[in-house]
This record gives sequence, structure tokens and C-alpha cells, in this order.
Amino acid sequence: MSLVWPVGLSLTDVVDVADNEDLFEIVDNERVLALSHLGAGTGFRNEAAIVKSTGVRERRMLRVGMTAFDAAFAVAKRLQFEAGFDWNECPAIGLCHSHSDDRHATELAAELCDALDIRKPKVFAINFGCTGYLKLLRHATDVLERNPGTGAVPLLTVETPQNWHDAADRAFCGIVSAGATGSVLRRGPGHRLKQVASHAVPVPEAAREGRPLFWTESGEYPEFTGGMNTRCVMRMNGEAVFINGVELMLDAVRRAMSELDTTGRRVLVVPHQPSGKMLRALFAVLRDEYPDAVYLNNLERYANSISSTIPTVLAHLDEVLAEQDEPPARRGDLIILPAAGICMAAKSTHLAQGWAVLEW
Repeated sequence: MSLVWPVGLSLTDVVDVADNEDLFEIVDNERVLALSHLGAGTGFRNEAAIVKSTGVRERRMLRVGMTAFDAAFAVAKRLQFEAGFDWNECPAIGLCHSHSDDRHATELAAELCDALDIRKPKVFAINFGCTGYLKLLRHATDVLERNPGTGAVPLLTVETPQNWHDAADRAFCGIVSAGATGSVLRRGPGHRLKQVASHAVPVPEAAREGRPLFWTESGEYPEFTGGMNTRCVMRMNGEAVFINGVELMLDAVRRAMSELDTTGRRVLVVPHQPSGKMLRALFAVLRDEYPDAVYLNNLERYANSISSTIPTVLAHLDEVLAEQDEPPARRGDLIILPAAGICMAAKSTHLAQGWAVLEW
């Protein structure tokens, strides 16, 4: 297991561009209902069934003519403005961009470096799926522990699932969303990083019903924004991923809590948010075990934006708390970030698991 307890490292300046209307358009449940009936499988019955199953009312997709680079450049410029750093003085830069093809992450990193005139720092570009933000935090921790200076490590998540999902696939079309976020891990003041873990977990054949967890297929499939396009798409063994994913997120919270002194502290749990069904199952168990914790749900308006999901909640933290009638985040709050999802390196047989703990 790749679990560390960082010393002196803090997360700062969490931003997102999810509400940039020039980049993204809203895909509502009326369109998802229509899309779900374009494929070979059974579509959703009605819009109410979509909400019940997914917990989502709105999700975002790139506007026609926009690309992953446009989203990456927009969030990179916003992060630089908010945090005030020089890209070429950073010891490293992290980028997670998930896709059915690993090359898209490295190609996006190269394109972004050219546009921002980044020459010196090493960019670690990963195709990592739902636990990608935690993998970035783990990588950045290693970089800063090897480089004891005060340099900042920017972390970018850029997710454009319309490029590698079938818009008619009921397992995905109601839950996935585009998103792009930026944050900085550095030494010094900020939201103290207390734990971070990231690793792959094998799922026994019986626990996945003798089938792969995820696989890819190539062909011509409906687009979220209309029309058809030929591409390689991801498929999912939904029931097995649901059951095992919930167990891994429960395990992540338990492991994080076992290392914490929560006396006199408010504990906020900000999980990766795959779907409404998974969150309901997760929260039902956790509320019995940790009844005093606060469990945050941002699915309705922002959906599952893969590696961008957790940092999007952090970027809107006080807003999400207010929606749940909770006071704003305050100094000393402990925030647990559990996640589980596709393991791109062994997607048929493994799931990725990760978690982090921040002291606000």
C-alpha cells in the first residue's frame, strides 16, 4: 500500500472552471433520456428514473468546437492567477486526464507546456480515472519530500468523458460529466495534508461474476452533443463495480479515521461521487459507524467528473456545506477524501483505491 503521512505540506488555491459557459454546456436529464434510447440496450424509463438511479440533474460536456486543451488552458491560467506562481519555478507539475488511450494524457501535457512556455519542470501526466486526484497528491508529496525547498507543485485535472464514452450507454451516460480543476501542493501554510494513499486492489473473479470490471470497444457511437462518431469507448460491469467500489471507499474512510484524533473536531467526508446509488449505500453505512461526521454530496449539479469530482467539491466547499445547512469550513476541520474506481493499468481485474486527509 502506498500510504504516507506528509510533514509540512499544504494544499492551497483550489479552483475549477466547471461553470465556464464558453467551455461547457449543460446536459440535462431530458437529453440523457433521449440518448439512453439510442443504443442497443434498454434506456431509462423517464427523467425521474434517471434522478433516482444517478442522483444527477445536470452534467457538463464540452461545447462543440471546444477541446480538452481549451479546458486545460483555462484552468491552468486561472490557477496561476489565483496562486501567483511561475510555472518554470515549480519542481514538478501534475496532470490527470483520463481516457481509453494513455497517449491522450501525455499529448495534452505537451500541448499545455507549449502554450504556457513551460520548459523546466517535469510534468507527470497520468491517465488514472476516478482516483486520479489522489494519485496526483501522492506524486506531488514524493516530489516535495525529495525537494525540500518551498516550490509549488500545481495539480491539474482535466476530464472530457464525451471523448471516450458512448452517450447511449446507460451505465455511464447519466453520471459522467466534464470538469477541470487546479490546486497547489506546497510547503508552508494552507490546508495541511495529513495522509495520502493510492494503490490498486485485485478483485477476485467471483466478486466480479467471472467478467471483467471494465473493458473497451471500438465502433461508431452517439455523441453527447448529437450525431455519431467513431471512437474507442469504455464499458463497465456495473454491479461488480458498484459493490466492490463501495467496499473500497468504506475501507478508505475507516483506515483514514483509524489514524486521526477527532476529539473536538468536525469531520467532513468528501468522497468521489460515482452515482447516487453508490453514495446512498456508502453514506448509509458510514452514518451508522461515524454518526457525527458530515457527508457531502455534490452530484445533483456537477455529476461524476472523474478525477475532477473531489477537487470540484473542494473548490465549492462552503457552497456545498450551505446547501446541507452546515456552517462554512473552519480552521481545524478534518476533511477525508476517499475514492475508488477504474484501475487503468489493469482495468479488467483491479480497482484503484485512494484517500487523503486534509486539516483545513
